[in-house]
Amino acid sequence: MIDNDSKASSVVLLDEEDKKWLNMAPIGREFGSKDYERLVAHDNLVDVARTLADPASLALRVFLDDERATPEGWVRTYWPDEVIDLLETKAVAEISLDHDLGNDQRGTGYDVVVWIEEAVALRGFIPPKITVHSANSSAREKMEAGIQAIDRLSKT
Repeated sequence: MIDNDSKASSVVLLDEEDKKWLNMAPIGREFGSKDYERLVAHDNLVDVARTLADPASLALRVFLDDERATPEGWVRTYWPDEVIDLLETKAVAEISLDHDLGNDQRGTGYDVVVWIEEAVALRGFIPPKITVHSANSSAREKMEAGIQAIDRLSKT
C-alpha cells in the first residue's frame, strides 16, 4: 500500500526555467528540428570524407548561402561552421561564398575566408578555389581582399 506521503515525494516540481527548456522547439542536430535531416546528411558526408584514403578525390563543390538556389552538383551549406567542417576533411575543391547569412552572430561568409587564411598561414592548408557571390558590395570587397591574401600565402 502506498500512502499519500510517498506519492507526494515522487512528484517533481519544475521551476519556470526548467519549464521553458522543456517547451523549447528543437534546434540544430536534435531529432525533430527542421534542420535535423539536412544536418545528419552533412555529418554523414563529413564522416565519409574523413574515412577516405584520398579525400580530395571527392572534389566537393561547396555553396554557402541562406537564400539562393544551390547550383547543380554543389553541396549546400547554410553556416560557416558547416563549410569549415568540410574544409577540414580536405575533400573540398571549390567553394562559393555569400556574406550575409541571416544571423551575423552565427557567422558570415567572411568567417570562412578568415579561417582559410589562418589555416594556410599556420598549418600549410591547401585552399580550394574560392569565389564570392555576395550582393553586399563592401563585404564582397573585404572577402576578395582576404582571398588575395590567401593566394599570396599559398604561393610562398
